[in-house]
Amino acid sequence: MIHKKLHSGISFLVLICFFCCVSEEEFSLQRAISKKGLTQRPIVFEIPSTALKGTPQNIFIWLRNTSKYEFSNIFLIASLKVNNETRIQDTLEFAMTNNNGSWLGKGFTEIKENKLWWKEGLIIPNEGPVQIEIAQAMRNNGKLDGVPELKGIISLGISIEDQQ
Repeated sequence: MIHKKLHSGISFLVLICFFCCVSEEEFSLQRAISKKGLTQRPIVFEIPSTALKGTPQNIFIWLRNTSKYEFSNIFLIASLKVNNETRIQDTLEFAMTNNNGSWLGKGFTEIKENKLWWKEGLIIPNEGPVQIEIAQAMRNNGKLDGVPELKGIISLGISIEDQQ
């Protein structure tokens, strides 16, 4: 019981720190993931027109995981949609551990946060509603069907930053 309260308290503080550190040149959104895990259904982030500046911007994916995550990497499908039309779609692979199995990312508890680069210097069109969709695409070796739920992923987010 105490462990759950401590875990919730630490998660809350991490979220507050994250949102307090966002600069004016950055737009950021986070989604908490259910305890069942990150499913194959895309998580949709609605991007307000105020975040689209008509200048080159970088897009990052933020991922928080615990030691319950079972893989050393992650595959994500990231899409940028304008007016419900897919303009960009990429399948991305990111390492989650280094060669000796230690978790990558920042954090001093069992929660690790990774800022994963997706797009650099992209001018995002402001021609209607803009969405970024992210879905996991993990499979076990030798299996055709994907992993239905990735345990240990506790939040997923995006940030759009002015290119410096």
